[in-house]
Order: sequence, then C-alpha cells, then structure tokens
Amino acid sequence: MAALPAMPDAPHLAYLYSRYPVVSQTFCDTEMLALEAAGFRVTAASLNPPPNSFRHERLRNLKAEVLYPPPAPVLDLPLRLPPEDPVWRAMAALAAEHEEKYGAGFKPLTRARNAWHFAREFHRRGVRHVHVHFANRATHTALFLKKAGLPFSFTAHAQDFMIDLANDDLLREMIREAEFTVAVSDWSRDLLAKICPEAEDRIIRVHNGINSSHFPAARPGEETGILQVVSIGRLIDFKGFLPLIEAVALLRGRGVKAALQIIGEGPQRAALEERIEQLGLRELVTLRGVLSQEEIKKELAVSHVFALGCVVDGKGACDVLPTVILEAMATGLPVVSTTLAGVPEMVMHNETGLLAAPDDAAGLADHLMKLAGDPELRARMGLAGLRRVREVFALENTAGRLASLFRERVPAENTREKDAPRVLALLESWPANDASLTAELAAAGIAGAQIMAASAGAQPDAPPADYVEFLPDAMVLEAAWRNHPELSGKAEALREKSGLADGEFFFRHARRAVYLATLLPRRGWRRVHALRADSALTAWIFHKLTGVPVSAGIESSHGLSRANLTAWLKDFSFGSVSDERLRAKLGDRFPDSLQLLPAPPPRRVMGLFKIIPPAPPTADPSPVWRDWASRD
Repeated sequence: MAALPAMPDAPHLAYLYSRYPVVSQTFCDTEMLALEAAGFRVTAASLNPPPNSFRHERLRNLKAEVLYPPPAPVLDLPLRLPPEDPVWRAMAALAAEHEEKYGAGFKPLTRARNAWHFAREFHRRGVRHVHVHFANRATHTALFLKKAGLPFSFTAHAQDFMIDLANDDLLREMIREAEFTVAVSDWSRDLLAKICPEAEDRIIRVHNGINSSHFPAARPGEETGILQVVSIGRLIDFKGFLPLIEAVALLRGRGVKAALQIIGEGPQRAALEERIEQLGLRELVTLRGVLSQEEIKKELAVSHVFALGCVVDGKGACDVLPTVILEAMATGLPVVSTTLAGVPEMVMHNETGLLAAPDDAAGLADHLMKLAGDPELRARMGLAGLRRVREVFALENTAGRLASLFRERVPAENTREKDAPRVLALLESWPANDASLTAELAAAGIAGAQIMAASAGAQPDAPPADYVEFLPDAMVLEAAWRNHPELSGKAEALREKSGLADGEFFFRHARRAVYLATLLPRRGWRRVHALRADSALTAWIFHKLTGVPVSAGIESSHGLSRANLTAWLKDFSFGSVSDERLRAKLGDRFPDSLQLLPAPPPRRVMGLFKIIPPAPPTADPSPVWRDWASRD
C-alpha cells in the first residue's frame, strides 16, 4: 500500500473517545496511525479509563499520547465551585438547555464538566480540531467543546446513534453543529441523511480502511480434510455467533467436516458455551478468547473461510461494516456472512464470498458446505476479496479522504505551544498540605517543571495550575506495566536493590515509574525530581529505567527508612535534605537548601491552656529552583 502523502503544516487533531483503547475497535487505531504517517499531530483523549489492560502490539507505534480525566474531586470542581469564566457560563447554559430538551438522563452537566477539563488540555497542546468516533457521550461532549472554541467532527456507525444515543433530536443537533459527519457505509449515511436532511451535503461516507500489506497470505484452497472456519468479534448477540454454531451442527449432520474457531470475549460467552455443549460440538467449536492483532493474523492465515453471522439483536442493534471482514479479505480468505446493513458493500455475493439472510443458520450451512467441497472456489473468491480490499478499502483511499476533509475544513496553522517542561516533578497528593510545599510547587512551575500528582484530596478549593497533572486510573498504569515487559521486567529486578520488604509499596511506585517511562519519548523530560520523600522511590525507579538524572527534596520528618532513602539518594544528582541524620550520610550534594521543617507541636501551660507556637518561617524556594533549573 502506498503511504499517505505527507502534509506540511497539517493541523493538530484531538481524537476524543468515550473509552479508549478498546480491543475490538482496531479501526480507530488504524485511522490515527495513518493520519500520523501523513504528518498530522494527533492527541487522543478518553472520557473514561479503558475497560481492561489488553493492548494490541501496534499501539506501540502510535505517537499520540492518550489523555485521561483527573481524579473526581478535581474533575468535579466546576460543578462545586463554578468558575467566573464566559466559556464555563456558556457550557452551563447549554447544559441547562439540554436537560430541559433531552432530560437529565443524558447528563449534560457531566458533559460540560468533561468538556471544561479537556478544553484546557487541548488548548495547552495547540489542538485545532476535535474528531470523535461514535455518536454517543463523546460527541455530546464535543458540543460543549465547541463553546470553548474547538470545532469538531464525528464518525457515526449505527448502533451508536440508533441504540446507544436513541434520540434523533440530539443527533440532529450534533450533525448541524459538526463541521462534517462521517458515515462508515452508504447504508448508515442514508439513515443519517433521513434524520437530518438539511445537513445531507455535510454527511460524507468514508469506509473504514485497511492496509492489506500488513496481513499474511492465507491459502484457502489447500485441502486438509476438514474445513477450518474462523470468526472474530466481541461475544455479543448481533455478531451472530449462535446461528453460526447452529450451522456447524447442521454441517456435521450432513457429513461435512468443519471446525470453527471463535476469537473474542464478551457477555454472551456463557450462552455460547451452553449451546456448544447442548449440540455436542466441543470438539468442533472453540471459544479462543481475546487474541492480539498479530495472533489473529496467524489464525486467519491458517484458515479456509472467514464467517460472521451478523443479525439484529433484541434492541435493534446490528453490525454495520465489521472491520474483521476486511481483515479476512486482506489475507485472501473467502467470506460467509449475511445481507445485513453494510456487509453487502464489503462482500460481493458469489464473487468474494457468500451471503445468507440474517438468522438463517441453514443458509450459512449451505454456503459453508459449498466452499468445503470446492477448494478452487475458495481460492478464487479469496483472491477476488483481496483485490476488492485493495481497490475500495485501501487505507490510502479511506484515510486519505479523511485527511483531505481535515485539511479542507480545519485551519492549517497551529497555535504556538509552550516549550515542553524540562523537569518532571513528582507529588504524592495535590493540593499541597503545607505552606512550604505550596510555595515550592509555584516555584517549580515557574521554573518550567511539570508537576505530576498521584492523587487528589477530597475537597480541593481551587483548580490546579496549568503545570499540575495527575497520574491516570490504575487500569492505565497496569496496561503500561503488562504491555512494556522490557520496562516492567527491569523495574521488577530493582525490588531487591530497593531494600524494601513491603512488596505492595514497591510495586505501586514501580507501576507509576513504568507508566512515566512510556511517556518520556513524547514529553522529553531532562530530569525527574521528587518533591518530597514519599515520591523518592518512584523517581529512583524512573531514573534506573531511563537514565534521566534525578533530584529530590527530603523533609525533616518523612517517616521512611533512612537506610532505604540513603540507598536511593546515592543515585541522585543533587537536592535538598532537611533530615540532619540523613544529610550526614549523604554529603555535600544535599544541603538543607529548602529548610523543609515541620511546625512545632502545640504545648499546654499548667495542663490547661493549649499554646500553638508559630510555624517556622517558610524558606523562599525560588532561588533554589532557579539554580536547579540552570543545571539542566
């Protein structure tokens, strides 16, 4: 496949999702990777944590950082303490209007709250346009982002607006306010145009595309004595796995040997297992669970036929343009499916595959039986399908069309972004809990540090400064740990060197360090600094993983083992240590520059009157941070 042409001065795009990444939505990854290859800078944002820690291998190639919301106390601040800001007032007014028009169930204030947070993040990064996949919560949020000066577009599929959103008035508002709306099939475009005919000229069909060169060649014409059938998808009703299982039972009754592999996971697993057991198909039908993209390619390559029995479920939902069909065609497999929705736009009946009516197990069995008895037909249909993928669904055509839409309708010049912070400063909890830390956070931010907090207090009384960010949900940290074994293995090996007996404490900090290490290529930090002792372990592990120089500020009463701190701080370049006994062990690199001393405890006079001594004067950290910044 030819690469997309590079586009100089391409605008910075944000891709907004309700939840990202999701194992089954590989078309989202494909699209962003193609746009990055064309020269677009992409930032991804997810309104919710991902559902699990599984990641496809190719996400390693995605340059886009994925942004997640801050902890709930921070995210909820505009609801609890509405800011005096015209943008927030516009968002709040729209929320009130939407609650009256569409009802509280659509959670318009939640959409406003999310938009308020992500608008700040997008503007900080120079984003010029927001694109959303699925006409659901994320596109509803984009209506509020528009109040912050961020135009948007969205890709509608079918279930998203037919079932999940289920409100044509809100859908019409989304389409009217969007710069353009993408439909993934002619079938769904016609539906959208009927719902919002006044915007028909801005509803544009762009198929999901695929790079066929990334898929191995299958050999569907090989004779092995048993028809190897593979099916892929989330285990939900409308994928049609039940009629496909029934078809395998019918084939057995006709004396046709066929084995079915179903790859995927989902809520229908128990029902599928029960039906497999009832039909006595345990030797012929296997539920494989979730596999990575590379593992899926291997399964496609050793199969004879790809099958997907698409149906309409009890809620009226259906699959529109299943990407897995394109992936099967890209390997040269014939496809057996149904005539539902956009499937006939992909599979040409009697040319690239065979289509039955939805819920027609006998029809699926007939088609599989025909292919089982004719290896030459399998090979011929497979080659025709591969040609169709290359001609109609090639990524340079589909993503190229989308790239052109962005170039036509989004300003090319980017807003100037601030210089990337040189220092990553680690904080256990925001807001700061003492005057000296508050002063130091301000000095660090002014000196160009990016402060990353692990958590937030229950009732912050002001929004964080622009230089304060938060570590994401534990599921995101777990995903980084599992999917970067070269980093997590190296971190795990540091356990013994850390001197810690408490494994839970060590691995909590190790997961943070691994996640931050995955961000380093994007962020380019030149030093990591532990603002207080409770972040020193994370900073030490990060340094060991990346080689980035490390420094720290250690307060006089930290509650940690001096032996452990001594072992870690030996690898630190410099810092401030207010614990006299610890400082004596470390030498001249750690003077008491910041004077991080606790307030003296209250005392009683005559056992009756409590006297609270004045807190020691807070040292001005600005000169110290200016000195530290100059060392970069």
